[in-house]
Formats: sequence, C-alpha cells, structure tokens
Amino acid sequence: MRRITKLSQLLLIVVLISSTNLAFAQTSKDNFIQGLLRTNKGQNAEAMPFFNKALELKPNYFEAYVMRGSTYMRLGDYMNAIIDFDKALELDPNLIKAYNYRGFCYLERKDYRRAIEDFTKVIELKSDYPNAFESRGYAKSLFNQHKAALEDYNRSIEMKPDFHEAFHHRAWSKIALGDTTDAILDFNKSIELNEDVALYYDDLGRVLMAFGDDKEAVKNFSKAIKLDPNMAVAYLHRGELKVALGKEKPACKDFEVANELGNAEAKKMLELHCVAEEDAEESDDKKSEEKTQKKGKE
Repeated sequence: MRRITKLSQLLLIVVLISSTNLAFAQTSKDNFIQGLLRTNKGQNAEAMPFFNKALELKPNYFEAYVMRGSTYMRLGDYMNAIIDFDKALELDPNLIKAYNYRGFCYLERKDYRRAIEDFTKVIELKSDYPNAFESRGYAKSLFNQHKAALEDYNRSIEMKPDFHEAFHHRAWSKIALGDTTDAILDFNKSIELNEDVALYYDDLGRVLMAFGDDKEAVKNFSKAIKLDPNMAVAYLHRGELKVALGKEKPACKDFEVANELGNAEAKKMLELHCVAEEDAEESDDKKSEEKTQKKGKE
C-alpha cells in the first residue's frame, strides 16, 4: 500500500512538471524565452519549434523573427534566415541586428552587392560600430573593390586598434593591390594581437612561400598545425613547400595527413608525388623477398 502511495506521488509530480511546461509555452514570450535558452546552449534545432510557436501566437513579433533568422544562420539555412530578417525589417526598419545578420547571409550566398548595402545600412544607423566597417570592407574585398575595402578596414582599426580580424583581412586587400611589404606587416600584426588563430599563420606562410622565404613559411605552417592539428590545408601547404624544396618523402607524410582529414587537393598531390615512390618501395620489397626465397632454395 505504501509503495502505491509513493508511485502515485511520483506520477503526480511528473504530471505537475508536464503541465507547468505546457503552461510555460502558452504565451509567445514564454516560447521565445524557451527558444533563447536552447540557443544559448547551442541547441539550435531544438530551439526552432519554440520560435515557430512564438510567431504563430504573435505574427508581428519582430524579435522572434530576428532570433529565428539567426538560428537558421547557425544551421546553415541562409535563405530562410534572409526571409525572417526581411520580415523583421518590415515590422521595424531600424533593426541593426537584422541588417547585420542579413549581410552575413548574403556573404555566404556570395551576393556581395546586397551584403555591402546591408552593412552600409548598419553604419548609417550606428556610425561608431567598427565591426560594421570591417564587415563592409570584407564584402568589398570579396567584390574585388580593394581600394574601397582599405578605407573601411582603416576606419575600423582607427576605432578599434586591437581589431586583429581587420588587420588580417586588410593584408589580403593589400596583397591584391600589390603592396606585399605592408601586407606582411598586417599579417604579423594580426598574429601579435591574437596568437591563437591557426589561419593567420597558414595565410602568412602562403605569402612568405610565394616570395621565397621558405624557412619562415615552414615555421608558420608548423605553428598553424600545432594550434589546430586538424587543419588540413596547413598540412597541404607545408607539403607543397617541401616538394618545392625537393623533400618529397616528408611532403608525402603531410599530404597523407591532409588527405585523411578530407582535403581533395592532397589526394591529387599524393597521386602525383607519392604513388610512384610507394610503387618503387613495393618493388624493392618484392625483389628482396625473391632474393631471400632464392637463397633458401639454394
């Protein structure tokens, strides 16, 4: 009898918790909060039903459109994200976040003109926002407007002198404009400001390799690999440099790792530089084995 009572109490608690959760999701705001709680934990797919419900209950809930749009972004669904940001901006044309997020979506879709327009709108609404200048500069550089990009990068760095991403992106625009010396200074500055970004070392290594500074290039590729052992392109680039230096055996080891990490170019390099070598080694092994067998028969 006592066991039945305890079981009943347990069931009652479960029912109460369930009913509380259902009640908690009755209003649009409560659903919105539930969605936020999940996105904060990185549970983006789980957050979507709550944002959907919030908008079902309150179709003009522009904050929910922005949050659902940013969740679509994190899930890689840029088209649906743009649709949500469009809707949010219909409801409030001054939403800086919506323009900013939509700009990044356009970047992902390689629609650089629209990305530039959105980041420009962010700057119009918030002229002291260095990230918007940096983002617009990046969009312009991808659109091959490197001179205009430099102006935006310069402005963002003036406002935020430790903006390592701006230095890194500005370096590539300087490379495109033929200013290699200043570009290398910018690459080094980005590393000085943030020593933990593997990409910065790999990019600097590529530039140094192109200009014949092989020793420093190898150091940078190796540093990138140390920071991120799964960075396939760093192994690929280091392998390419080793091939150029006539060190094919060590190069093949780098290509093997890059290939295992899923780099398609590394597979081509293995076929080009390493398969013949492997075949030769197998042939030597076979000859050695045949000699041993022959001696055994004698």
